[in-house]
Amino acid sequence: MRVLLNAGFGNPLPSEDLDLIRSLGFQGVRQDVPTVEAAPALVSNILGAHLFGLFVVPVADADACHEIAHAVSIRAVESGLAGQCALEVGNEEDLAGKRWARNPLGWAALVADVALIARSHSPEIRVVSGGVSSVSRPALQWLELSRVRDLPVAIGYHQYRSTPPQEPLDGYVSRGEEFTVLRAVSGTRPLWMTECGWHTAERKSGCWPFLKRWRYTDSQVAEFLRAEMRLNEQHGAECFVVYQLGDGPDPRNDQDRFGIRRTDGTLKPSAGVLS
Repeated sequence: MRVLLNAGFGNPLPSEDLDLIRSLGFQGVRQDVPTVEAAPALVSNILGAHLFGLFVVPVADADACHEIAHAVSIRAVESGLAGQCALEVGNEEDLAGKRWARNPLGWAALVADVALIARSHSPEIRVVSGGVSSVSRPALQWLELSRVRDLPVAIGYHQYRSTPPQEPLDGYVSRGEEFTVLRAVSGTRPLWMTECGWHTAERKSGCWPFLKRWRYTDSQVAEFLRAEMRLNEQHGAECFVVYQLGDGPDPRNDQDRFGIRRTDGTLKPSAGVLS
């Protein structure tokens, strides 16, 4: 199973970050490509560092999606490293408010377009359907309605939960059942887990006057990631992507506490999940 790290979010990574990612054992980077103009530099940034690049193509606008897919593919072929490149079409498009949330077939049509575009440049470029937000029953129902399993692409999914990894999501009796349903929806297509993480921001449970405030420790998150990696590999995932490289500035914001590196530059235990 190939293990990557989310980083960059549309900006090229400095050489010291690329060196760090490689030294920690990650085999590549998952990077957003927001515009056609940004594509050549972002692709060269990652592939030139001898890392695999999983490039997220936006899907809010169909024309932009096609143009960015072409631009990424062209640069990958020019670099001579098409086999180190994959395109992920969209991101959590099942969520309410996203362009294709009520039209999974429309999103799947874009996935099919990108698969054709990538193949027209090189059969070595992989294409992944944009990861659904989780393997919850509603998310997998949306994925099934898209019929993306009928396309020659890998199936993307995310693994987020507020509980430790051994506990199944609501509606399942076990983690094994989660993967059974995912496999039934995905058919024979390869499985790519393109985002996974636990944050260390404060959490709340219960209600007043029994409200409890707590948080997962850095060590717990590292333990959870290792367990989740093993579980996904055991169930056939070809790729696993850790979310993400760095913490953000606000310790109270859960989105700013998924990093494997603190804001002061020191590494958390989760940076060593591959050691």
